[in-house]
Amino acid sequence: MLRPIRAQRAFTLVELLVVIAIIGVLIALLLPAVQQAREAARRMQCTNHLKQLGLAMHNYESTFRLFPYGHQTEVSGNTHRRDCWYQRILPFLEQKGLSDQYEADTTEYVHQINNVISTTSIFSLTCPSDPNSPGKGANGGTTAFQGNYVVSAGPGTWSFSSTSPSTINVTAGDITGSNPGGMLFRESHTTFRDCTDGSTNTLLAAEGIVRANGTGAWGNSGGYWGGAPHGSFGFSVGETPNTSVADRNYSCKATSTPGAPNMAPCENGNSGGLAGRWNYARSYHPGGVNGCLTDGSVRFFPDTIDRQTWLRLGIRNDGQVIGEF
Repeated sequence: MLRPIRAQRAFTLVELLVVIAIIGVLIALLLPAVQQAREAARRMQCTNHLKQLGLAMHNYESTFRLFPYGHQTEVSGNTHRRDCWYQRILPFLEQKGLSDQYEADTTEYVHQINNVISTTSIFSLTCPSDPNSPGKGANGGTTAFQGNYVVSAGPGTWSFSSTSPSTINVTAGDITGSNPGGMLFRESHTTFRDCTDGSTNTLLAAEGIVRANGTGAWGNSGGYWGGAPHGSFGFSVGETPNTSVADRNYSCKATSTPGAPNMAPCENGNSGGLAGRWNYARSYHPGGVNGCLTDGSVRFFPDTIDRQTWLRLGIRNDGQVIGEF
C-alpha cells in the first residue's frame, strides 16, 4: 500500500529574513572584536620593532661608548652630510650589507645618494598600524625610505607666532638650540652617564606618522635620507602624543592627514633656522603612542598623559621628579 507523500516544509520569507537579521547582528557584534584583536596584534608588533631599535641603540653604545648623534650638520665632513642616527645603527639592525654599501658611497649629501641604497625599506622601522608605511620621501624627493620611528630630542626652547607652540619653560640649565635636552640631537655624543635622571625615566625614541602625499617635502617625521636637519630625525616632547598642535616642517607633505588622530596637522615654515622646526610623537594606535625608554623598555603612552610628565620624560638631566606614567 502506497503511503501518501508529505510535502517538505520550507522556510517562509519571514523566517528567512529573521535568520539573515540574526546573522547580521552576530557579524556586527563580532567585527569590532576582530578589529580590536587585529589592532592589538599590530600594536604588539610595533612594540617589538621599538624593542629592536632600543637594542640596536644599546649595542651601538656598548661598541662605541656613546649613543649615535641625532644628525649631522650641513658642514659635517665632505661626504654624507645630513645623515642621522639611522645610518649609524644599520649594522646593529642586521643591515651590515646596506651599511657597507652606504659607507662605500662618497656622495656629498645623503639625499643625493644612490637610489638602490636610499630606497631600501627596513621593516623593523615601520609600524604596521600606519596605512602609509613604509613611506617615501620627506627629503626633497619621492623615493627614499621613510620610517615611523624617531628619537627623542627633548623639548627645546622654541617660541614663535601664535600658531606655534608657546615657549616651553624648563629648569634644565643646558638646553639650547644645539642641545635641546633629549638623548639624541644635532651632533650629540651622549652616554648613559649623561642621562642623570635615569634611563628608566628618559625617553629614547617613539613613533611618528607617515603622511601619504608623495611630493618633494622636507622634514616630515622619519625622513632619514637628508631631511634630518629639517627635523625628521626626532620628535619634540613640547606637546603630548597625537596633539592637535601642528608639526612644523620646512615643507609638509600635507597640511592634514585624514584618518590620523586630530588629522595630524602640519604647517610649513622656516622661521628660526634649523631650530625652527619640529615633529611631535604620533601614531595610528587608538589612544596613544608606543615609546622606548633609554633602558630599552617599551611603554604605551596615552594621549592624555600629563604634559609636564611627558616633558620631563623627554629631558635627560633636569633633576625633576617624575610621577606615575
